[in-house]
Amino acid sequence: MSVDDALAAWAASIHLSAETAADIYQRIVTTPAHPRTPGLDPAWWRRFSADFAARMITSTQLASWAA
Repeated sequence: MSVDDALAAWAASIHLSAETAADIYQRIVTTPAHPRTPGLDPAWWRRFSADFAARMITSTQLASWAA
């Protein structure tokens, strides 16, 4: 199983509340544009992904290893 498969399986099992989805949407559309680039800040996806990855890693529990 690849990381993409694992993320797809996880995403299929999660349902965002309307409030959470609206918060994510607002974080995306209200990100200031770079002064030289119209539209969204080019780094918003990197920051969002890093935050998401950190939360996912923090939320996982260590697996029990067989002795």
